[in-house]
Parts: sequence; structure tokens; C-alpha cells
Amino acid sequence: MFKIILKIIKKPSLGILFFFIYILGFPYILLSNFPLTQSFLINFISFFFIVLIISEIIFRISYQIYYKVEFRFIKKIPFDKLYVEPHPYLPYIYKKNFDSAPPEKFNYPLHTNYYSAKLKTNNFGFYNGIDGNRDIQIPKPKEVYRISCLGGSTTANYVSDGKNNYSYPLELENILKQKNSNIEVNNCGTGGYNSADILVRFLLQTIEMKPNLVIIYHAYNDIRSYLTQDFKEDYSHSRKNLGEQYWRFRLRGKIPDLPLKFYNYLINHWFPSNIRYSLLDTISKGKFDLDLNYKKGLEIYERNIKNLIYICQKNKIDIILSSYCFYLHEKAADSKINQIYQKIVLEENEVIRKLAQQNNLKFVDCNAKIPKEIDYFLDTVHLTPKGMKFVANQISDAVETNLSENL
Repeated sequence: MFKIILKIIKKPSLGILFFFIYILGFPYILLSNFPLTQSFLINFISFFFIVLIISEIIFRISYQIYYKVEFRFIKKIPFDKLYVEPHPYLPYIYKKNFDSAPPEKFNYPLHTNYYSAKLKTNNFGFYNGIDGNRDIQIPKPKEVYRISCLGGSTTANYVSDGKNNYSYPLELENILKQKNSNIEVNNCGTGGYNSADILVRFLLQTIEMKPNLVIIYHAYNDIRSYLTQDFKEDYSHSRKNLGEQYWRFRLRGKIPDLPLKFYNYLINHWFPSNIRYSLLDTISKGKFDLDLNYKKGLEIYERNIKNLIYICQKNKIDIILSSYCFYLHEKAADSKINQIYQKIVLEENEVIRKLAQQNNLKFVDCNAKIPKEIDYFLDTVHLTPKGMKFVANQISDAVETNLSENL
């Protein structure tokens, strides 16, 4: 019943109607036999607040039972503070030279003692360097050996322990600079990007950095498109542009927050504001179905990575491919969606391995080597600082081999 009600009220048109009928109509029905006097108004207001309190209690208990976690209040981000914006050829990009959302404690299932980092994007709209705002110099200095790390959130993700910021590109640069101070590792990842987004972004922008080497650590994010009905090769069946929904964020900035979790849950579904929790839902469309055949999707994933490799090779850019780390931990093991995602990620990893062999590229099997332990993972795919350092160490060996072969 809880799932059915949530499904109905998530739709703005039905949800808002249901909300007002329930919140205002229920007290009115209870008092419908009373004359319209001053006492009626007082009783109506009293019943209104009683309904709110009861609804809040029922929501908190039902959410805890259904999702096995307590609902977390989502803070509103003012519209003028949103760090993403629409783009004509991509679903969204990060704004250039713009502050990230304020730091907050992460709610990852395996760890709750890490924070989001206080960052600022650079001149390309990526989070790069220790504080995110390290610019990428154009034209590239001749003495610099430039590495661009491509991927989604597992590349772009920064984690803070309250003292230091961590990301796998940061850790990789720290390792490589110990032997060669002219090496520059740039984080060119964007949370939520799939292989099509990475390919388009590279063709239109990232290639202008003139990297000497590209590292591709990517899987997982395409799966939502594989498993959305009416599959199309350009992913238009499952993706839409942020610009189509931007008005909702603008409107949400004018709607006040209330200290009620059920209200916060509903208002953030109707009019999202906190990109950290709503971005992918906002730009997704179509009916998601775990039982769909995903083989055609895998073919398109392979096509996109193959085209990225081809562009790099034609521009004399070296490439290192890595398998993608996935940990089906105890808390996720009984979930059908996590089981299916693990299965598909392993097949995506085999695609990456095959492309490395076909194109005579270095392949780093990070997934096979990383210990499947909670010390290394925040959830099934995002890494702790220890996990980031492990991946960086594995990739650094391939980078150093590549450098020695080309010097």
C-alpha cells in the first residue's frame, strides 16, 4: 500500500491534488456537520495540525519499514546556487568556476563518517585538483605530460574526512609526481555521465586539453538506458535535457521548507532542488524494467568506447583502460537490482578487456585486484580514500610502463 501511494503522489499533478484533498479535506469532512462559526475555524485548524502530525508519524514509520533506512531530510539549494546547467549537446554540465553545494555528511550504506568536499569547478567545468578549481592551462605547456581521467561519479567523486579531500585522479597524481614532477593528472569525470555523454564531451571539449594520455574508468551508468523500454541507440529513449525541467528547480527555490519529512519527500519529487539527490531522476525518462534484454545496450556501450579509442588514436593520444570495481556487499546482496547491475558490470568489464586486446592497449584489471571489503568501498561502486588509493596504485603501474616505453 505504501508503495502504491508513493507511486501516485510522486506525479506532480496527482500528488498535489491528493495532498490538498487529504490535508485540507480530511479535517473539513470530520467537521462537516458543525456550523460555520468561530469555533469551527478553531477546530478546523486544530484538526489540520493533528492530521499533519499523524501523517508525519505514519510516513516516518512506513518509510523506515519499506526502505530499511530512516528518511533523510534533503536541504534545499537556492536556484542561483545550483552548480549544474543545461547544455545543447549534453544532458547537463557543471558551471565553470562555480562553487559546489555546501559540504554535508554522506549517507553511504557502508560508511557514514565521510563528507562531501567543499569545491569549486575550474575553467572547463570539472572538479580538478585539491579544491576542484585547478585550471587546465591552454595551450598545454610543452614540458607537461598531461593525463585526462574520463568517467562518471566514480572518477569525479571527491570524499572528505574533514581534513583532506580525496579522489582517485588526485591520488594518481600524487603517486606519479614522486617520480616525474612534470606529470599532470586532470579529473575530467562528471557524476552521472554515461558512455555517450563522455564521448560527446570528449569530442567537443576535453580533447582541447591536448592530453598525452587518457584513462577510461567507466561502466554502470549506461545500464539504466539498457533496461529502459523502447531502446534507441542514441539513448534518447531514456534521457532528456536538464533544460526541460529547469523551471522546476527555479520554482522550488521559491517554495519554503517545512520541518516535516513527508512534506520534504513530496516537494523534492515534485520540484527538486538538491542536485546531489535528484539529478539523474530529473534527466531520465521511460519505463525502467529489470527483466529487459540488455545485450543491445552492451553493443552500444562497446560502440561508444570503441569510437572514443579511435578518436584518441587518430590524435596520437595514448589510452589505458581499466575494469570497473563492483562490490556486492552484504547489505546489497539480496537486492535484485544490485545483482543484475553486478552481472552487467562484469560483462561491461569484459567488453573493456576485449577492446584493450583488439587495439593493443594497456588494460588494468582493478576489479579483479581490489579486495572486496568495506574498507575499500562506500557502496557497491564508490570508493573510500583507501579504495581510491588502491585503484590509483594499480593504474600508476600501467602509466609508468607506458611512459618508459615512449621515452
